[in-house]
Amino acid sequence: MKRQPKLTKRERKALAPARPQQQHQHQHQHIHCIACGRHLDEAEFEAPATATIITCDHGSNFPSCVKCMPQAMAAVKEHDRTNQPVKTAGAWH
Repeated sequence: MKRQPKLTKRERKALAPARPQQQHQHQHQHIHCIACGRHLDEAEFEAPATATIITCDHGSNFPSCVKCMPQAMAAVKEHDRTNQPVKTAGAWH
């Protein structure tokens, strides 16, 4: 009695129906201050602004609260000087 050959993993995947992609849907863009991690709404960037965007020497943009500007500027300056990723605070809402 001869054993039936098994399908390889690649062949099983090819025969299986495609599963739907799970995507995290948001109505808005998630923006957090790099210095304190506070959630920033897009309206906060409009006048009177309570949030702003800092641009590094490389051209990347980083959001920051107006209150946190000194800490955020220091983090971006260190990023420019060392060419390491910007050290950001943990996000919170």
